[in-house]
Amino acid sequence: MAGTLASLLALSAHASPCTGVDRTLSDARRAALAPAIAHQLTLPFVDVLQSFRLKGWSIVYVDTHVSDERFLFYSADPLTGHAVTEWGGAATRDEGDDIQRWLLKNAPSIPPALARCFAWHVTQDRDQ
Repeated sequence: MAGTLASLLALSAHASPCTGVDRTLSDARRAALAPAIAHQLTLPFVDVLQSFRLKGWSIVYVDTHVSDERFLFYSADPLTGHAVTEWGGAATRDEGDDIQRWLLKNAPSIPPALARCFAWHVTQDRDQ
């Protein structure tokens, strides 16, 4: 029993709320997204820093070079759609629930698992 409990605790220590969320970002995808998002934001260019994808939704973290970095939330492919909402700034470790509620309100129909991943990422895992 003690061995099973230790195994479960070790496994849960490695699991994150982002398990199942595609956080990969190839150089080709980054290169395709940057000019499309810059055009949407009417900026000369942006740098795409991170991407989160689940069930047709995308969250793209960009550096605009004119303001703080921001997360853009898309209900469709960012290459063809426009952001539903955006979020920027800092979050403290205890704001996860508030951020998740804000996102569920401001990005209707976002998969709850993606909202949970985002809230965890910006409060617990921002530098990853």
